[in-house]
Amino acid sequence: MKLSDYLTSISAFLIENAEIVLFAVFLLSIFCLLAFIILNFKLSSISRKYRELMTGVDGKNLEDLLLFYASKQKDLENKIQELQQKVELLERDSKLAIKKVYAQRYDAFKELGGNLSFSLVLLNDYNTGMLITSIFGRDENRIYLKPIEFGKTRYALSPEEQEVLTKALQAK
Repeated sequence: MKLSDYLTSISAFLIENAEIVLFAVFLLSIFCLLAFIILNFKLSSISRKYRELMTGVDGKNLEDLLLFYASKQKDLENKIQELQQKVELLERDSKLAIKKVYAQRYDAFKELGGNLSFSLVLLNDYNTGMLITSIFGRDENRIYLKPIEFGKTRYALSPEEQEVLTKALQAK
């Protein structure tokens, strides 16, 4: 079939069915017009929302707000890191602080009574600190200080001092 025969048959069809073809073109135009109106409403709604978004709070646009909050986030990250370093330092220092304290009163001399003598142990997390003992007598009072390093001392301990040290070492 030749091109001219083909065009002739299409022309004949269009002439015979002109009313139907025009009606179909009319319906297609109405459909396109409705689609255009609907899309135009949606586009204007999106455009309005975009303008509101770009205007942002207090007249600042979205880009300015994002940059502002990004810088704030960096500041907060720096502060968090500083706080973490301070917490680590405090944890290290707290191990040196006196945490284990134990005291006991007793009679150093049976004839005095009243439990006026005492031994006091002050230790840190490393069981290092001091043992303070006060021996009360009728005519005098003596105070002894014995350093404790890692739960031990170089000095001889009385039974009361040994008991106080043992109880302090068992404390949590």
